[in-house]
Amino acid sequence: MDIMKEKKTILAVGAHPDDIEIGCGGTIKKHINHGDSVYYIIASNGEMGGDKEIRMEEANKAAELMGVEEIYFLGLQDTFISHDGKTIHLIDQVMEKKQPSIVYVHSLKDYHQDHMNIARSTLSASRKMRNSIFCYEAPSTTLEFLPTAFNDISETFDLKMKCISKFVSQEKKNYLEREAIVNLSRFRGRVINVEYAEAFEVLRLIDW
Repeated sequence: MDIMKEKKTILAVGAHPDDIEIGCGGTIKKHINHGDSVYYIIASNGEMGGDKEIRMEEANKAAELMGVEEIYFLGLQDTFISHDGKTIHLIDQVMEKKQPSIVYVHSLKDYHQDHMNIARSTLSASRKMRNSIFCYEAPSTTLEFLPTAFNDISETFDLKMKCISKFVSQEKKNYLEREAIVNLSRFRGRVINVEYAEAFEVLRLIDW
């Protein structure tokens, strides 16, 4: 990715705490290093994976380390997030307030129902917006995930991993296994001949 010179407003959307860091943390840090303003939407508090207060605190610590300006917690029910008017309206409110030029969100083909529904609702909330939309990769993403955009995160990979390490309550979960994250980033990096990369499906491209 060769980020253009003008400063942008970036919105990253995740269904649960830690989704954004895993899927596009290196790319987010590149935006912040460039001077872009980055905001998060976290749809649920992750209560099915542990104490919600702890998970929210971990998300705040990771975002602070990343340099994110603000997190919007939507408070939707973990594992029961729907693609409906309520979810779209909540995302709509943030979009209208921040007017992001680039949005990062889960893949529409993700196996996890929360991820898929948040992706669908984010796309619906963007229907009247003029922004680029990129879908990031997650451990639950289907085998049908077909990336067409790759971002060299070699310089921000260590910070991505430090942010992920803030989710201490989830450290025994398979999807947070360091070796798996490193190997995927190296695999994606090999596609573009760099050390580490993140991969994206492009739903709409205006600029990047």
